[in-house]
Amino acid sequence: MKNQLTFLLLLLCSFSLIAQEADETADTLRKDALRVYMDADDFIKREIPFINYVRDLKEAQVYIISTSEQTGSGGREYYFFLVGQNEYEGMRDTVSCTTLPDDTYEQRRQMRVNTLKIALMRYVVKTPLAKHIDISFMQPLKEEVSTDKWDNWVFRTRISGYLNGQKSVKYNNIYGSFTVSRVTEAWKLMFDFYYSYGKDVYDLGEEIVTSENKSKSFEGLVVKSISDHWSVGGSFDMGSSSYSNYQFRFELTPGIEFNIFPYSESTRRQFSFLYSAGFRYNNYEEITIYEKTEENLWMHSLIGTYSIIQKWGSVSISP
Repeated sequence: MKNQLTFLLLLLCSFSLIAQEADETADTLRKDALRVYMDADDFIKREIPFINYVRDLKEAQVYIISTSEQTGSGGREYYFFLVGQNEYEGMRDTVSCTTLPDDTYEQRRQMRVNTLKIALMRYVVKTPLAKHIDISFMQPLKEEVSTDKWDNWVFRTRISGYLNGQKSVKYNNIYGSFTVSRVTEAWKLMFDFYYSYGKDVYDLGEEIVTSENKSKSFEGLVVKSISDHWSVGGSFDMGSSSYSNYQFRFELTPGIEFNIFPYSESTRRQFSFLYSAGFRYNNYEEITIYEKTEENLWMHSLIGTYSIIQKWGSVSISP
């Protein structure tokens, strides 16, 4: 019995020493981990545990700025700007990932985390934790590189409507649209057609009042990048609307834009000026209060936009 108690005490002491050594190893690894300053939620902290999330920017070896913008297909493109400081001074990286419109919330956040993990490897490799990192490739490569058979063209359509009726009133409405877009580094093309029809019927007892409206429009935007700071293009819009008293309207507006910062940095900072001048023709269904059945209008505008996202925060000024 005495020998058994001695054996148990020795076993407990061994477990205690092993646990103490594991804690000391974990503390050492945590102390040597990369210090990162970023706006990280609990999911990121849980999925990327091999860095130290610091609150003081001065203590960070790397700070990360994240931005996003909507893509032409309706998804979002997320950008991460990594800037090294202290012993990592001079190291800068920009990585991005793109989600699809039908991606789930879990898919979107997992994609952002995986992109961050890849971007951090260049910095983590310089720390003692690098020997504990294992990199794997999950998808086999095809022998031939596949290409986009649609050549970046994206097609979207939408149809909606509703019926609502009571004894004294009825509402009917239908709406449809078809959009074609193509966005590349050199071109931005967007064309949209929509149609809307609505009819309201009011039963006032001795009289039935009907309100009917139709609208249709065809819009387009064409922009060509001619340098890292300049782009030219224009937009057009034609259609009709009984609600707005337009039997036919047509608008053509060419323009030119200059961005002080390179367009490659537009998701992080931009200071741009857009000048546009155009022509609009209105043909009215009914005579207006100014006794016009049609008119030609000339117009021009100058719009300035400033926005910047930095480690200290963000500023945005636009009309």
